[in-house]
Amino acid sequence: MKTKFYSVLVLGMISVGIASILIRLCNTSPLVIAAYRMTLSALMIFPIFAVSGLRETKQKKNEIIKFIPLGALLSVHFILWIYSLSYTSVMSSTVLVTTNPIFVLIMSFLFFKEKTSKKLLAGILVSFVGSILIALSSRNAGIAHSFGNFLALLGAIAVSMYITFGKKLREKFSIIPYIFFVYAFSGIILAIIALIAKQNLFNYDRKTYFIFFLIALIPQVIGHTTYNWALKYLSAPFVAVSILGEPVFASIFAFLLLKETPSLLEIVGALVIMAGIYFSSRQELSLINS
Repeated sequence: MKTKFYSVLVLGMISVGIASILIRLCNTSPLVIAAYRMTLSALMIFPIFAVSGLRETKQKKNEIIKFIPLGALLSVHFILWIYSLSYTSVMSSTVLVTTNPIFVLIMSFLFFKEKTSKKLLAGILVSFVGSILIALSSRNAGIAHSFGNFLALLGAIAVSMYITFGKKLREKFSIIPYIFFVYAFSGIILAIIALIAKQNLFNYDRKTYFIFFLIALIPQVIGHTTYNWALKYLSAPFVAVSILGEPVFASIFAFLLLKETPSLLEIVGALVIMAGIYFSSRQELSLINS
């Protein structure tokens, strides 16, 4: 059982970690990237949903409207985070956007009175320290860099709200209907915003369309779906802390593909993050098996 959860979460971290690299390679508006990411991912999920999710949806049709605010929160998250990559480094952006464990912890307590064990809290704090170390290691400076970091932090708050409130709805739906409606509503919202903003949605070359496809498939359909799957079985704070693995894998991909060499402090921070995730996972998975 433990091996299953570890494998799924590691797959999620690796898949989501490639997102920032693909976005950097996609030379177009962040709003357009976000719109394609969510609409294409919903289209990819639809055939499976049509086969296995329609019956469940009919039984819970009154709950579907609750997916709209979740889709909106996810849309806000992607808009803010993707825009942040235009102003700051991959490392700083992914570190700040994955500081959500502390926000999820606070929101889970404030809205649902959920208490967190001391061991899980300790794991979250350890990972958070690792994130701070990586953020401090950034070699960029200036107003643009600070603005990009601010956008990434707002993106973290938006996705924290999505995780916190999404867990309650995830417990009512199986994974396919859940992700289909979240992704579909998010895609619709982003497409409408893009049209209102008069963004170019169609005139791109084959390479750009292929990158759109990869962004939808790997970080979203594979990566985010694993986190949404985990929300039914694991606590929201732990799912949030596992997302802290994203900047670790993002930095590895940035080194291999974008030639962004991590500093010693970044490497130390990455190791601290992974230690915190491991410590948290031992506590969380022990509760599942008990």
